[in-house]
Amino acid sequence: MLGRSVTLIALTLISGCSMLKTEPSPQRETNTLTAIEMMETNVHFRLNRMSQQINEQNENIAKLEKELSSMSEELNKVASVSSSKPEVIVEKKIVPVPQKTIDIDPKTAHGKVILGEEEWIWLDSVQSFFKARVDTGATTSSINALDIQIFERDGKQWAKFNLSHSGEENQPADQIVEAPIVRWVKIRQSSADDTERRPVVEMWLKLGKLHEKAQFTLADRTQMTYPVLLGREFFKDVALVDVGKQFIQGR
Repeated sequence: MLGRSVTLIALTLISGCSMLKTEPSPQRETNTLTAIEMMETNVHFRLNRMSQQINEQNENIAKLEKELSSMSEELNKVASVSSSKPEVIVEKKIVPVPQKTIDIDPKTAHGKVILGEEEWIWLDSVQSFFKARVDTGATTSSINALDIQIFERDGKQWAKFNLSHSGEENQPADQIVEAPIVRWVKIRQSSADDTERRPVVEMWLKLGKLHEKAQFTLADRTQMTYPVLLGREFFKDVALVDVGKQFIQGR
């Protein structure tokens, strides 16, 4: 850059001299000298600016070299500490996980109670056990009822009947029950063409882990083996039936 500026100055001087020879006018000489002075000033300014930039670059380079040297020293310290530090081996202790024992309940399956073809049920209203036939072919449940009387209580129909059954052992002769009537149904006997209107009552019963409110159609079951028959409406969502077994739930 400096060489090019000097060459430019020389050419300018030669040009100025040529102009002085050809045009010896005093005014022209003054203009030429002024122009030469301005060019010299501009060249010196540029040279000073370039020198300042070079100095700044040299300072930045020196600063970067110092930082690199410091980083190199830090890396060497870390490497020396890592090489001198003994290796620590951590032994993992294996703790045996106790196996969970699964209790298999023969009375339940898939969250449902297992029922046999015959089961004992407990009726809250008479505080006694009765044998019941679990019938997957019957829709509704029925219960033995003698001397049925219909009466009204608190504006609702109730039924009063005798639950005693000759087939039950160690049962009193009379077991009077009172239960609310929830609806009426029409029953057609296979031996007759006429239909019979019968009340359906609601009673609490216990069967194994179940303690449910069930609906029973009142019927004379004294000629049948079981005083209670359980239909699908009672156990369809809460129990599974194994017709090859009896009294799975027990008393």
